[in-house]
Amino acid sequence: MIRALAERIAWKSVPDLRTSLLDKLSHAAMLAQGFEQWTSQLAGHRIQRYAQSGQGRGPAVLLVHGLNGSAASMASLIRGLAPIAPRIALLDLPGHGLSPRPSQGPVSVVEHAAVLLAAIEELAKETGGKVALVGNSMGGALSLSVAQLRPELIAGVVGLNPAGASVADSAVAKLPRSFPDANAGARTMARLLFKKPPTLFWLVARDIARGWERDIVQRVLTDVREGHHRGLSSGDRLALRVPLYVLWGVEDQLLPLASVDEFRQIPGARVELIEGCGHMPQLEMPAFTSARVASFISSLTP
Repeated sequence: MIRALAERIAWKSVPDLRTSLLDKLSHAAMLAQGFEQWTSQLAGHRIQRYAQSGQGRGPAVLLVHGLNGSAASMASLIRGLAPIAPRIALLDLPGHGLSPRPSQGPVSVVEHAAVLLAAIEELAKETGGKVALVGNSMGGALSLSVAQLRPELIAGVVGLNPAGASVADSAVAKLPRSFPDANAGARTMARLLFKKPPTLFWLVARDIARGWERDIVQRVLTDVREGHHRGLSSGDRLALRVPLYVLWGVEDQLLPLASVDEFRQIPGARVELIEGCGHMPQLEMPAFTSARVASFISSLTP
């Protein structure tokens, strides 16, 4: 009881900021850095996008965030990619970040993948070459799915603790549904996502916990709980024919470490483990992750 009281008092000293504020600040920062931004239709959904020309001659790069995230969560990778990519693009998936809530209600995993594919097709047409994908969590799973479906468009895939491997019922059962208490939810999300949460995370931690129960998030998790789209089938993984680099924080408590073994079975895949890091390497170890991602992207053929 005393500990609980102490925690409530401690939380009162921590600002409870909305993730929407963080998205707006990131939006402003990207515009200040010269990024173009626009909202347009992709696969029937209005999608917020960003793009900037780089100095490189490699493939264009599209950064894909995870569930309940936004383009802001991938922004730490931009600086490392600018010298090697001719074009760097980001998007907010339907109902995430600054993309409007879908008018027909929350969308499925398949619909998210259709949006990503449409974005890839536009970027490939614009740049006249293949596109490299960098995806975290669900963004990694979507990237793998599209790469399996349309390999002729994809120069390579970087998965940062990607979903996309098969997930056992026991692991699915651990996925939270909602957090009646935002403080407790913030602590749980911190444990699931990070070994050592970034300071900025605590400012929006309670709102991230509240956001977990949004129908846009729960629709995807319902697909997973019901056995739909838990990952690529064994056959699809073995048939994947694009360069793949998986960077995995071993302290991830949201996705099982056993996923790594399945990714290692993909022909030609490179898998690297990061000790002392959780589910979002680009936020927890941004400099290390950015350097590793840039190194892999620079090895790809546009």
